[in-house]
Amino acid sequence: MKRQPVSISRYSEPGTIADLAAHLERNNVSAIEIETPDGSLKIVAMAGGQAPAAPRPIEAAKAPVKAGDILARAPMAGIFTPAHPQRPDRAVQTGQSVAKGEIVAFVAAGPVLVPVIAEKAGTVSEIVTETGVLVGYGSTLLKTET
Repeated sequence: MKRQPVSISRYSEPGTIADLAAHLERNNVSAIEIETPDGSLKIVAMAGGQAPAAPRPIEAAKAPVKAGDILARAPMAGIFTPAHPQRPDRAVQTGQSVAKGEIVAFVAAGPVLVPVIAEKAGTVSEIVTETGVLVGYGSTLLKTET
């Protein structure tokens, strides 16, 4: 059976949004973002009837990145962290050589740290994302020159 792509229209009806928001509130989740090929939807819970503090925007690509220039991408949505909190002296630096499969940074989602793995061997030419910025799944985090 061929899997059909999900359309954002599936989630954009008011009743569906209300159900999702209620489920988030019951489970103490402050926000959810749903992306499909034809659009995206972000639901942010209200804290005590007040709008939450403005979240940092998701890091957008500064310039188009050629596939050959990508050294590492975000394995999930979360906060970009260039080094493990217990080893801040081990942050990846521009000009540093890395091996394919090496841990080069982390993405934090609450208390969970997910390692960012180098997709290939190379020298870091640019750290595309600033520390502490919210990144989306697949966002380019580190570049190398080809």
